[in-house]
Amino acid sequence: MTARTPEQDEARLPAESEPADSRQIRRRLTFGVAGDLADLPATLSPWQRAYEAWRSADLRWRHGAPPRERANPAPADHPRPRNTARATPDPAPSPDRPAKQRRKKPRATKTPTNTTPSAPPAANTTPVAGAPAPGNSSSTKPTPAKDAATKPPTAKPAPAETAAAGPSAAKSARVESSTAKPSAGARGRGRSSTAKPAPVEDTAAKPSGAAPAQVEPTRRPKVGGVEVVTGVGGTPVAGAALKAAAPERDSGEKGGQNRRLQAGIAGAAVLVLVAVGVVFALGGEEAEKPRVAGAVAADRLFAADPAAKTDGLVQDLAAVVSDGTATVATGTEGTGAEGAERTAFLVSAAGKGWRTARVRADDGAEPPLGDRPRLLAAGAGTWVALGAAADGAVVVWTSGDGGTWTRRPAPAFGKTDKVNALARTGQGFVAVGATGDGAVVWSSADGRVWQRVSGLRAPGVTGFDRVAASGGVLVAHGTSARKVTKRKGKRKVTRTVRGDGFWRSADGGRTWSAVIVPQQRGSFGATKGLAVGPGGFATVREGHRTTGRKKHRKTTRFGVLFTSADGLAWRAAGTFGGADYLSVERFGGAAAGLAVLVRGAKGRSVLLGDGRTWRPAGVGSLDGVEVSGLTVAGGAVTLAGHRDGDAFLSGVDLKGVPGAVHAERTVRSVAAGQGRAVAVGSTNGGAAVWTAAGGRAWTRAGFPASGGWLSDVVYGVQGWLAVGRTSGASPGPLALASQDGTAWRRAPFPGGPAPVAVAAGPAGYVAVGTGAAWRSSDLKGWRRADVEGAPADVAATAKGYVAVGGRDKAPAVWTSPDGVKWSPVKLPAGLAEGPLSEVAARGDVLVAVGAGAAPLVSADGGATWAPRPLAGAASLTAVAATPRGFAVAAATGARDAAVWASGDGAAWRRVPVSGLDGPGDQRLTAMTALGGEVLAVGTSADHRGESALLWRAAAP
Repeated sequence: MTARTPEQDEARLPAESEPADSRQIRRRLTFGVAGDLADLPATLSPWQRAYEAWRSADLRWRHGAPPRERANPAPADHPRPRNTARATPDPAPSPDRPAKQRRKKPRATKTPTNTTPSAPPAANTTPVAGAPAPGNSSSTKPTPAKDAATKPPTAKPAPAETAAAGPSAAKSARVESSTAKPSAGARGRGRSSTAKPAPVEDTAAKPSGAAPAQVEPTRRPKVGGVEVVTGVGGTPVAGAALKAAAPERDSGEKGGQNRRLQAGIAGAAVLVLVAVGVVFALGGEEAEKPRVAGAVAADRLFAADPAAKTDGLVQDLAAVVSDGTATVATGTEGTGAEGAERTAFLVSAAGKGWRTARVRADDGAEPPLGDRPRLLAAGAGTWVALGAAADGAVVVWTSGDGGTWTRRPAPAFGKTDKVNALARTGQGFVAVGATGDGAVVWSSADGRVWQRVSGLRAPGVTGFDRVAASGGVLVAHGTSARKVTKRKGKRKVTRTVRGDGFWRSADGGRTWSAVIVPQQRGSFGATKGLAVGPGGFATVREGHRTTGRKKHRKTTRFGVLFTSADGLAWRAAGTFGGADYLSVERFGGAAAGLAVLVRGAKGRSVLLGDGRTWRPAGVGSLDGVEVSGLTVAGGAVTLAGHRDGDAFLSGVDLKGVPGAVHAERTVRSVAAGQGRAVAVGSTNGGAAVWTAAGGRAWTRAGFPASGGWLSDVVYGVQGWLAVGRTSGASPGPLALASQDGTAWRRAPFPGGPAPVAVAAGPAGYVAVGTGAAWRSSDLKGWRRADVEGAPADVAATAKGYVAVGGRDKAPAVWTSPDGVKWSPVKLPAGLAEGPLSEVAARGDVLVAVGAGAAPLVSADGGATWAPRPLAGAASLTAVAATPRGFAVAAATGARDAAVWASGDGAAWRRVPVSGLDGPGDQRLTAMTALGGEVLAVGTSADHRGESALLWRAAAP
C-alpha cells in the first residue's frame, strides 16, 4: 500500500464535466452542506469546519483566476515534500469487479493559483521517465511555472483544496514519496504513456443518478472515547462528522472527478459565509458541550452618567517634586473607603505634558490596594516615594525615570515609626521622623534598601518633621523637650519645656546640633516650610510692622524669608507680600527657584522668586483647593492637592490625562426576566440602571436622578423592582420600579434601614436589610419584620424564602414561609468566619456563598446545610441558578476569577473561562440565568484603575 501525493490524487477535469448551472451549485450548497455541517464535531476549528462542509457539498469551482500548472515533477532521486497529514491507506478495490476494470490511467497534474499550506508545490521538479508533461503530450517538454497563466480556465483546482484536507473524495492529504510504486489498492489518477497505472476502483458501470456507496474512512485510535479519523492537516474528525468526511464512490471517472472538484466550491462557499458573519447552529455533541466564552471589558456597555458633574471617586495628590526638567506628583484614588485606595503617580518630562506612571510590586505583580504615598524626593535620576500601606506599615517606591515605579518592602521601618520627611543627599536618601522614644533617622544609598541610623545623637529632640539636604549637609526641623527644675520655697519643681527649632547634621544624620534662625526684619512666631533653593537652605516666618500713633496707628503684615548657605548661619534675606497680604499657607522650592502660597484679602496667590525678588506666578483659580505640595521647574510653579474630592494639579486638566481620573462605575447586581437582562449599581456617585433585550445591546435606563446606589434587582409578577440607598446628609432607602425594564420610577418604601437585596416568590416581593425584612404583594405597601442579624441576600424557593448574611461575625441563614415570619437556621460547625453574601435557589435546592472557599448547599429548602469545598478557590463572589443546575464564581489565590458548575450543588467541576486571568484583580460579582445562558458581571482592577467585566456563555 502506497501513500500518494495530492498531485497524484487529482486529475485535470475536462470542461464538459463542470456544473452547467450555478443554481445547481446553490442547491448543493444549501441542501448538501446543511445536514453535514450540523454534525461536525467541536474539535474542529471554524476554518476546518468550513473546509469539511465545502468538500461535502460536491461542488466544483468555476470562477476566479485559472489554476497554474505545476513546474517540473520531482525526479526519482528527489522526492517531493511530505504532507504533514498522516498517510491513510485507501480502501481495497471492489471484490466484485475484475482488476482490469479497476485500472485507470493517471492524469497529468497541475498546480492551481490558490493553494493551502498543507500541500506546498515543489519548487523544482521534473517528470518521471515516460510520463507526459502536465497538460501536454508525452513528447512535449514540461511547462514552466511562469507560463501557467496561459493555461485555459478549465484547469482543475488545487489538489490541496480538494484532496489534501481530510477524508473526502480524495480521502486525505497523504504524501510519502512521488516515486513510490503504486500498489494494487492505490487509486492512481495521473496519466502516463509508458508507466504502468496503479489499479483503482471500477465505478464506470454505475449510473450517474445512482446513490453512491459510502467508503469507510480511515479510523484512528479513540481519543477521549471518540473514534477519530484524519482531518484537515491531520486534525482528528470525530462523531457525526464521519459521514460528512467520508468520500462517495465515483460513478464513472468523470463523475468521481466531478465530486472531488465540486467539494472545493462547497468549502469556499462556507468560508465566504463564515467570513461575512453567518452563524451556523451546531447540534450533536457540540450542543451538549457548549464552548465557554471569555469575559470582556464592558465599560462602554455600562455607560457612566453623561450629565454628571463629578466622577464619583475621591482623588488626592499628596506631594509634587521636580528634578531638573522632570516633575512627578503622587497621590491616591478610590471610593473614599479606607484601605481601598489605589496608588497614583503622574509624570511630566521636559514640559511635554503629563501621563500616568506604571506601578508594580517588587515581583512584577500588581500592587495591593490601600497604599498611600505621601513623600517624594529625587536627585541624580533616581526617584523615591514613601508612604503607608493599608495596615499602617511603611511602604517604599522607587523609580529610575519617574514613569515606572516599583513597590518595595521596607523592613527597616517599624510599624510604630512615623516617617515625616524625605530628602535627597549627595550620598543617597535620608528620611526623618519619630518613634516612641524620640527622633529617628533612616538612610539609603539607592532608595531600595534602607537602614535605621544607629548611634543617633540628637539631644533633646523628640521628633523631626521636616528635612532638606544640600550636598552632604542636612537641616531638619523638629520638636524638643527638656527638663527644667525651679525651686519654689523649700521644694524643687521639675517641669518639661517643649519647643521647636532646627538641627543640623554633616555626617549623614548620625549627629545633630541645634542651629538658630533669628527673629529679624519684624518676624515673629514659628517658621513655615523648609527648602533648598538657589541660595541654599530657606524657610519663612510671618512678619509685621506698625507705623503711626494712636488713631493713625497702622499695622502692615508680610512674610520674611530666611536663608543659609551652609545650614549653620541664618539671616533674614528679604520680605514679600502686598497691600492685602494676610499669611503664608505653604512654602517650598527647588534649585530652580522658591515659591510661596500666600493668603490675601482678595483670595490666594502664589509668588515665585529667588529670595531677593518676587513676582506673581500664574496658577489659575485656587478656590476650594487644599494644597498639599508645590515645586518649581522650568520657571513655573506647580501646586498639587485636591478640590471637591478631585485631584488638583495647577495648570493641568487631569480629565484630559489618560488614566488620571476615572468615573465611578459599580455594577452590583444583574437579573433576567421577559427575555431581558437588567443590571443595577451606580456611576458618578449616583444610582444607575442598565438594560438589554436578550442581554446583548446594553443601554442606560432613565429615571429621576438620585444620589446613592442600587444594590439588587429582581423581576416578579408586578414587574421589576430595584432596591438600594440614597446618599447625602440623611441617607435612606431607595426603591425603583419598572414594568418593562426600560422606564423606571421611584417606588414607595418604608423609612429606616436601607434594603440590600430583594427576591420575588410565592408570597410576593421580599426585601432584606440589616435587622429587617419587608414583604409586598403589589409594590405599593410593605410589611416589615425584624430579623436578628444582618441579611445580605434573599432567594425564593418553591415554598418560601431563604435569607443569608451574618450574625456576630459568623455566617447566618434564615428561612420564612411568607417573608414575614423568619426563623434562624442552625449551621454546621467549623464554617469559615465572615458573613454569607449571596444565595441562589432552584426549587428547594439552594447554594450560598461567602468569604470562605466552600459553598453551603441545602437540598431541603434551607432547613439543613453542608459545605462543598471547591479546589483552587480562595473566596466565593457570586452564585446563580442555571437551567442545568448552579454556577459559582470565585476568586483564586492568584487574584484571578474562576467559575465552577454543578447540576445539584453536590459535585462541582471547574469551567474554563478566558479573560479572567489577566494582570490585576479580576472578580465576577453577580450572575444570573438568561434563557439557556449564564450572564455575569464583575470588575478588573489594576494600578491604573477599575473597569467593568461582562461574561456570557451557554449554561455550563
